[in-house]
Amino acid sequence: MKIKTVYLDLVDDYLDDAIEALFEKLVENTVLSSFYDDDKEQLEIQYLEKN
Repeated sequence: MKIKTVYLDLVDDYLDDAIEALFEKLVENTVLSSFYDDDKEQLEIQYLEKN
């Protein structure tokens, strides 16, 4: 298993596509943490990726 980090830019013009891609990565994986950065308007999510 491997810890992965993904970032979601919440001011992106393609937000719907980004959210869909994020959920595809998280399916069947365990979310370890999430953090929202107000300055960057960005969501960071760490998850445990199954092999």
